[in-house]
Amino acid sequence: MSLWLIFPLIFAVSLFLYFPSLNYFFFQDDWFVLNWVQNSDWLSLLNFREDIIYWRPISMPIFFKLGQTVFGINPTGYHLVAFFFHLLNIVLVYYLFCTLKISKHISLLMSFLYATAAFHFVPISWLSTSSYIIGPTFIFASLILFFKNRLILSIFGLTLALASSEFALTLIPIILLLKNKFQITPKNLTPFAAIAIFYLALRFLIFPLPSRGEYQVQLNPKVITNLFWYAAWTFNIPEKVSTIFFFSNLKGSVQAVLPFVSVLITPLIFLFSFLILAAKKLDLASLTKGFIWFVVGIFPVLFLPSHTYSMYVVVGSLGIFYILARALDRLKKYQLQIISVLAIIWFVSSFLTISFTRSNHWIPNQQAISRAYIKEIQKQTQKPPSNTIFLFKPADIRFSRENKFVLVETEDNVKQSLNDQDAVQVIYKDTSLKSIYTTHQKPVSLPSGANVIEISPSVN
Repeated sequence: MSLWLIFPLIFAVSLFLYFPSLNYFFFQDDWFVLNWVQNSDWLSLLNFREDIIYWRPISMPIFFKLGQTVFGINPTGYHLVAFFFHLLNIVLVYYLFCTLKISKHISLLMSFLYATAAFHFVPISWLSTSSYIIGPTFIFASLILFFKNRLILSIFGLTLALASSEFALTLIPIILLLKNKFQITPKNLTPFAAIAIFYLALRFLIFPLPSRGEYQVQLNPKVITNLFWYAAWTFNIPEKVSTIFFFSNLKGSVQAVLPFVSVLITPLIFLFSFLILAAKKLDLASLTKGFIWFVVGIFPVLFLPSHTYSMYVVVGSLGIFYILARALDRLKKYQLQIISVLAIIWFVSSFLTISFTRSNHWIPNQQAISRAYIKEIQKQTQKPPSNTIFLFKPADIRFSRENKFVLVETEDNVKQSLNDQDAVQVIYKDTSLKSIYTTHQKPVSLPSGANVIEISPSVN
């Protein structure tokens, strides 16, 4: 079958799995970035900021600035742009594996695995994490161009990658890991190393990272647990399992996981199939190379055990897929049949895990709160006077049910979803507007004479 037919099929399957996410509204950090870029000129978006840990001008402020210019506050347009990068990644993964001398049909399987993997749920659903889609585009492109000896274009790709995601730092170690298959010289690598060193100097010496709280580097046994869960998430194990399964209490953890066994069956079948193929068909060198690729791919976050998410395997997962690709490449019999069976098992596991995640993750709830409250404030006022105070109160039960969200009395769900002051200031393009959030148990006092608009959503 022609690639021109297979790729649209893979695109369609990926779209089928992730289509609901393309309609998710802005929430939390989305409002922060929209407020940031709203009154900023394009050049200032390249600046380093001391109040945020990342520097991702292309995949964060520039991405949102372009979206705001073209789509306004319609998030669907932003999602479509991000998903377009996801489709590019699908193609790039195929060509990367072909470049590594993997057969076309096995490379297509690797592309399919990447396209439909459940670890894309957060970056496809939450626009503020689009860097985990856009960054890999430039990383994969730079790798392919380097291995094809297109050095100038590869250097340009590395520069764009570093301006999109700190995971671009994994590119040079991956090149060195795969050097036996290509002619790599110190002359070829020198400009890459120089750019990487310059970037590291900027981020750690000139504009040091605000590393605190969950972003503090830790060297303790939790790192091994971290490594385990990143591997598990690569095989479509739901991220939620890591919050209820603890190695210090195996018996209790098994009991906690049992209700979710129907979701775990197919990922575990795929995992066991992977282990059998790797054990029977691969030598130690190939296994080691793939495992190191996986570790290198997650290295920027490996030592942050208090800050772990499945989306961080977007680069490292290719190391696991590399092991599988090498094992399949050595099959003498029933290769196409095994590839087909693995694709079916993987699709079922992705479908079940993504469906499970969508019904249990906080993202759908947060975006639904944001959408409902923004709609409510727009219904009440078109243009509030400057210095107006918006007083947000909890929605009633009927309103919450109609808009498919839940408010927890002990949590600041609305404040989190609207990102404190940011959402209202973005909607009305006025930084003088203030937002105050209250609950039934938390009364507030308002300045005398202030113009107050009360937002207390209910079904009349």
